[in-house]
Amino acid sequence: MVVQFNIKSLARKVFHYLSKKAILDAKGEDKKFLEIWNLSLKIIPDSVLDEHFIVPVFNDEVRLRIRLLICGEVYFAAKVIEELFGGEKKCTFLDIGDSDGSTRLLLNEALPHFSIDTMGINLQLKAVEKIRRKGLKAECLDAMEVQKAGTRYDIVSLFETLEHLTNPIGFLENIHETVKHRLIISVPLICHSRISLRYLDKTWDKNIIPTIENTHIFELAPEDWRKIFLHTGWRVESEWRLRQFPDSGILKIIMQRAWRKLSFEGFWFAALTKDMFHKNRFVLQ
Repeated sequence: MVVQFNIKSLARKVFHYLSKKAILDAKGEDKKFLEIWNLSLKIIPDSVLDEHFIVPVFNDEVRLRIRLLICGEVYFAAKVIEELFGGEKKCTFLDIGDSDGSTRLLLNEALPHFSIDTMGINLQLKAVEKIRRKGLKAECLDAMEVQKAGTRYDIVSLFETLEHLTNPIGFLENIHETVKHRLIISVPLICHSRISLRYLDKTWDKNIIPTIENTHIFELAPEDWRKIFLHTGWRVESEWRLRQFPDSGILKIIMQRAWRKLSFEGFWFAALTKDMFHKNRFVLQ
């Protein structure tokens, strides 16, 4: 009997094993993060993760990365909330681009002594209906139109959404009046800024229609996002990097090219506060 050796299949198995190991190692590095991770296992089943994004989940490695992201969102948001409102124990929270309410559900569980009045915004009516079935408030609204509602929130979050917007500068300028204290964002963590628009690549499946949900436009490195923030009247008050792959050691050296080709190294979180100094320097003449 002849056994055919498939190097691509073997490489894929090795990649998935190392990726899963890196994720499981990352979630245990911080006690608070580990608590949130364990809490997520109780209230967010894998079946929910399979439908968290519009892009289908193919395997347990992808599922782990989605759970890592949700826990990261809650970990960072909870830290910002505790620092700002620890004495009051209450705040209002708007999540723009809320996929299914999982982040808000987990956030409330992670801060049981807080009273957090949350609202979710999504452009897709199906997503809004799914969120409402969980007993959460949600509205069908374009991220670019949020400020027209006239409602203000202590904290506004934009998790893994900014890179999907056709006009991120316009959004950041428009959202000023909606945010009372902090705008929290997360974007893909990459080393070199690039235009994504993968539907223009030859590898894109022609049967998939490119939409705002499945297409990244601007994938910028943190130093370039900082410039965009300053240009639009925001300053990074605090930040955090959550890596979904090893950031040091022999595994990084061996696998870095593959990881950067297949995905990105992790997620960059930033809490922004209003700072109009540099925005006011830029004059249209």
